[in-house]
Amino acid sequence: MTNSTIRVGIVGWGLAGRAFHGPFVHCTEGLELAAVVTSRQLDSTLYPNVVVLPTFEALLADPTIGVVVIATPNELHMAQATAALQAGKHVVVDKPVVETAAEMRQLMQTAEAAGKLIIPFQNRRWDGDFRTVEWLINDNWLGEVYHYEAKWPRYKPQISTRAGWKNAPGRINSVVYDLGAHLIDQVLCLFGLPQSVYAQIGTHRPQSGIDDYFHLHLRFPHGVTAVLEVDMLNPVPVPRFHVRGTEGTFTKYGLDPQEPRLVAGELPTAERWGEDDPARYGTLLSAPNDVRLETTVSTRLGNYLPFYEGVYAAVAHGAAVPVPPQDVVNQLHIIEQAFISAETNQLQQLTF
Repeated sequence: MTNSTIRVGIVGWGLAGRAFHGPFVHCTEGLELAAVVTSRQLDSTLYPNVVVLPTFEALLADPTIGVVVIATPNELHMAQATAALQAGKHVVVDKPVVETAAEMRQLMQTAEAAGKLIIPFQNRRWDGDFRTVEWLINDNWLGEVYHYEAKWPRYKPQISTRAGWKNAPGRINSVVYDLGAHLIDQVLCLFGLPQSVYAQIGTHRPQSGIDDYFHLHLRFPHGVTAVLEVDMLNPVPVPRFHVRGTEGTFTKYGLDPQEPRLVAGELPTAERWGEDDPARYGTLLSAPNDVRLETTVSTRLGNYLPFYEGVYAAVAHGAAVPVPPQDVVNQLHIIEQAFISAETNQLQQLTF
């Protein structure tokens, strides 16, 4: 540790803390994973110097902790993020940060009053498959994009008992706030702010306490139509991405490979980190001079490390945060209007 090292404490060591935060804090130069609030055992081989604390209050009371990462059940995010900011800590909050755009704006005001940063966690901006789509669009391989589909292949007919809070009744625990937050964040990164949303949201699994299906239809001012969908009861393989433009179409199956490796206990410094299986590379279909061409597109490397590198740069050097809080205000506004659309069966115009 050096004088410029920022000590980080994580609240919660479930899947989010253990797989998506801990390894990246640990491997980011300038950050030190110093403490974790949890009742679980930590891997002493990976984290020999990390202190396990029994309470959130004990973490806030440590004056050496500069950044607090909130990786607890969704309903706790607002109160814990507020308390950490008021205790003089910079705060990273896992998605969904909070339930409403108004709550997000309130957190931003609290952060400003405390002179601290509130940094939303949207790691899927650094998925290899999304980075590939982003590159194809930005480098004009598809021409003018007019249709975009992003779906999350998921078939889980049985309700998981691993984290019971995830099935607890409450809108913030629904799949719209879970995987939907990722899909909406990605589409906003690509195309900016939509002008309307039409949504179908439902609960299809028996004994499910949450909405486990959504189909969102977003329309953008420049003519792009985006379809976002998650169905926890769909066993049929669907493309993760399908993007159509005037010069070509790109289709990609499979998910970014980082999550299963993180769940298995690997660190992002492992060999060939973020490399996709070539069998799951996407396909670019084009037809120059009416000749059909299919080109295999290598998936760009995925790596969530740039998020925490951005956290360090923002805290230590005043750089821009890696995910602006206003992006989440916009995301939550879309989610709120999507629920209104689903309840009324009406298209909702969006005003930002």
